[in-house]
Amino acid sequence: MDVYLEQTMPRRVVRWMWLGASCSFLALAACKDDSETGSTSDAGVETDAGETNTPDCSAATTHVEQVVCASNAFLATLTEAQRTSVVYAWTDSVAKTRWSNLPGVTRSGVKWGELSAESKAAAQNLASLVLTTEGYTDMTGIFAADDYLGAQGGGSGGGGPPGGGGGPPDGGLGGPPDGGGGPPSGGGGAGGGYSSANYIIAFIGTPSTTGSWMLQIGGHHMAYNVTYLNGTGYPTPNHLGVEPKAAFTLDGGTYAPLEDEGAAMIALYGSLSTEQLASAYLEGQTFSDVVLGPVEYGTGSYSKVIFPAQAGVLVSTLSASQQALVTAAIRKWVSDFAPAISDPLVAAYTSADAYAHTYVAWGGTKSAGPNVDVNGTYMRIDGPRVWLEVACQAGVILPGTHYHTIYRDKQTDYGDELKQ
Repeated sequence: MDVYLEQTMPRRVVRWMWLGASCSFLALAACKDDSETGSTSDAGVETDAGETNTPDCSAATTHVEQVVCASNAFLATLTEAQRTSVVYAWTDSVAKTRWSNLPGVTRSGVKWGELSAESKAAAQNLASLVLTTEGYTDMTGIFAADDYLGAQGGGSGGGGPPGGGGGPPDGGLGGPPDGGGGPPSGGGGAGGGYSSANYIIAFIGTPSTTGSWMLQIGGHHMAYNVTYLNGTGYPTPNHLGVEPKAAFTLDGGTYAPLEDEGAAMIALYGSLSTEQLASAYLEGQTFSDVVLGPVEYGTGSYSKVIFPAQAGVLVSTLSASQQALVTAAIRKWVSDFAPAISDPLVAAYTSADAYAHTYVAWGGTKSAGPNVDVNGTYMRIDGPRVWLEVACQAGVILPGTHYHTIYRDKQTDYGDELKQ
């Protein structure tokens, strides 16, 4: 049975249940910061009797208060062994970079399929607070897409090329470097197969309203890496992909994750004139994947994340209506995250000063234009901070193309912690 789709509670019901009734056992006063690295702060900690208590989140008002309290509500549902394996020390840089576009690689944390129904509901609630409705819909749709691939015969392998060939001729990577894309011994899940049961949740550092920590939710075609520093959230690197890219039906539900993101990019590139498209074309480059996917996988370092020289058409030279389409496309990724996270970033990425240094570019079959149904089509928005890529790949399990996307911030990936 599809593990994710066993969760039938609507999103809003889950949120209110966990912010209300189920979070009624401890006062929010228990949600103070724990300075001990690697321990579970606030509430949901083990008591002297070896039991756990669920925090009362009713008094949490700010975004970070709600997220921290929901994190501890989730942790309180876990077994002792699960809590030990889901929380990593903030200093564990390798754990921070253990994300990928592939289904079978080792990831940090506890798998979705190993969670109880109560834990899954708490994890869903946490995700719904970090993400907007649109972002949460993308997340659950990507979960469902993996179950859909499994139902189509993708339950025992595959997952796309493990690296190489994904970017310019000088060697951009679409998967973990140095052979890290294959399923290691004992790692990954289901033999590299497609299933929402293989997605993970992890915490790097102790959830805290004032400290430093990261929430990871990820799996095949998904990497949410949200770093909180002194109460401010930084949502990158963020990888999303989906096969199929068209709407699909599973167990009576219809899903179309990344449909809006794809439509926004299609609208942007469709607005460019013949001359603008020619200027934006990345001549002499081929793209089998995004350029800056999980190139730092498992390294604990940012040194392999090397942004290429900017190229394409300068956004400030576009018409007002075209610039509005650039803004709309950026919003489709950034505004998947809660307004407390996304609003300052959208403002920074789309200011007049930023657009004076932001480029739109594309690659692929020149005669076809930026056609998302053509394998190798590639689209990019490259600013002083924002880095958005969309690559259209041939399907691994299904016919037609599918999306790989990456959203990075040149200044604040991982909260800028890996550069120090």
